[in-house]
Amino acid sequence: MTNSSTELPAGHKKNLDRWTVEPRWYKPLVVGTVQGLSMTVMRVMNSLHFHDRKFWDEAFSHEGKGVLTFSNHVSLFDDPLLIANLGRTSYPELRWIGADDKNFFGNALKGWVYSAGKVVPLVRGGGLDQPGFDHLLERLKQGDWVHIFPEGGRTRDPEARLKSPFKRGIGKLVEGALPVTLPFYHYGMHQILPIGTSFPKLGQRVNVYFDPPTMTTPEWLSNFKGESAAERWDQIAQWSYKTLRALEERVHPSPG
Repeated sequence: MTNSSTELPAGHKKNLDRWTVEPRWYKPLVVGTVQGLSMTVMRVMNSLHFHDRKFWDEAFSHEGKGVLTFSNHVSLFDDPLLIANLGRTSYPELRWIGADDKNFFGNALKGWVYSAGKVVPLVRGGGLDQPGFDHLLERLKQGDWVHIFPEGGRTRDPEARLKSPFKRGIGKLVEGALPVTLPFYHYGMHQILPIGTSFPKLGQRVNVYFDPPTMTTPEWLSNFKGESAAERWDQIAQWSYKTLRALEERVHPSPG
């Protein structure tokens, strides 16, 4: 576990204590089971359609370079249901992802399962200087894949429209690691798992739209000229919102 200078309340410390990143023999087995169930839900019970999938393959073609994917968030199980169907299923290639510590690490069983799935606990309201966020940043620097939901939570819009503004954490990850960034927008998960439900519905169609990846560099980063780090992170978050909103336009065009 990555150390951080932030002092967290006792309840959150207990949740973080349930988080393990060390290799364990059972972790790939847990992930394989979840992946199999996710593929059944999305490809047998429902249908999944990718648009411009070539951009996904392109993002992962830069050996040794971390990849930061980001998407909209509409249902409790966007991950793993969607993520498990994107093709990177071997355990070493599996994404890292942050999740609310209380919901996902609130007891020993949850901590065991979600740690196995490379889920990282994040404390809401705990700022960006905390162990889970430090770990995500370090994984990107080491060339791993990290996925983030920059809305900071599920949208409550009936048509699953994006929430804004995006959280500045995505800006810190981009500036700190200079990864390849890849946005994708999905539509239909809100019909498979509407808010308030725990079991997937049948016969729904989910479309996933990819945008070309961005190879972030110091030169690219110079476009964001905030005087403070927080200002730059907010500007990058706004860029990521505009990028994802452009994909959303395929489903929800602007009026006029």
